Amino acid sequence: MKRNKITVGKIIKHVILITAGLIYITPFYIAIVNAFKTTEDIFKEPLAIPFGRLTLDNLARNFNSPTFNVLRAYFITSMLVILTLILVITTSSALSYILSRNRKGFFKGAYLILLGGLLIPLQVVILPLIQILRTLHLMLTFQGLVLVYIAWYMPFITFVLTGYISTIPNQLDESARIDGAGPILIFYKIIFPLMKPALASVVIFIIMWTWNDFVTPLIIFGSSKFYTITTGIYRAIGQYTQKWDDVFAILFYAIAPLAVLYLWLQKHIISGMTEGSLKA
Repeated sequence: MKRNKITVGKIIKHVILITAGLIYITPFYIAIVNAFKTTEDIFKEPLAIPFGRLTLDNLARNFNSPTFNVLRAYFITSMLVILTLILVITTSSALSYILSRNRKGFFKGAYLILLGGLLIPLQVVILPLIQILRTLHLMLTFQGLVLVYIAWYMPFITFVLTGYISTIPNQLDESARIDGAGPILIFYKIIFPLMKPALASVVIFIIMWTWNDFVTPLIIFGSSKFYTITTGIYRAIGQYTQKWDDVFAILFYAIAPLAVLYLWLQKHIISGMTEGSLKA
C-alpha cells in the first residue's frame, strides 16, 4: 500500500513538473519556430515546425534594419554586461568577505541594511534615481546605466557570496596570516579561487538580468543613441506592427545568445545557489 502511495505521489509530481515546463517553454518554442516562417505560415500553423518551408529571409532582412542594428545592440548590451560583471563581482566579493568574517556590531548592521535593498522594487526609487543621475550629469549615458546596475545587483550578489564564503573555514585565513599574508592577499589568493561555484551562478544571473532588462535602459537611455537588445526590439517593432515575421526574427536574435549561454552554464546555478545559502 505504501509503495502505491509513493508511486502515485511521484506520478503527480512529474505531471506537475512536465506541465510547468510546457507552460514555460511554449512561448520560447513559438518565438523560435516562427522566426523561420513567412507571415502566411505563421497565421496558418503557428505551432508547426516549418519542415520544407524554412526560410532565412526574416533573419537576413532584420539583421541590419534602419531602426535596429543587431550587431550594435549586441555590442552595447555585451559591454553593459561585461562592465557590470567586473565591477559588481570585484566590489561585492570583497565586501562579502569582510561581512562573512565579521558578523557583529557595525558589520552586522551594515549587512542587514544592505539586504534591505532586496526588499525595495526598482520602480519605487526610479524617480529619485533619475534626479540623482541628472544632478551628476549621467542621465542618457552609458556610465549612468552601469552605476544603476551595480547599485541594484549588489545586495543580492553580496547575500549569495557572503553565505558561500561563510562555509570556507576560518583556519585557512589564520594559516595564511601566520605565513605573513595580509587581508588582501588572503582574499585574492586563497578565498577568491574557492568561490568559483558561487561566482558561476552570480555571473549567470547578472548576464540574464542585464540582457533581459527593458525598463531601466528605456528610462535612462531615453531617446539617446544607445539602445540594448530589448529597447532595440521596442524601437524596431513599435506598438502597432503587424509584420509578425519581422517580430519573431528580431526576437530570435535577442533570445539565441542567452539561451545558448544558459544551456552551457546551467549546471552551476544550483550548486552556486545552494552551497552556503543556509548559512547566510
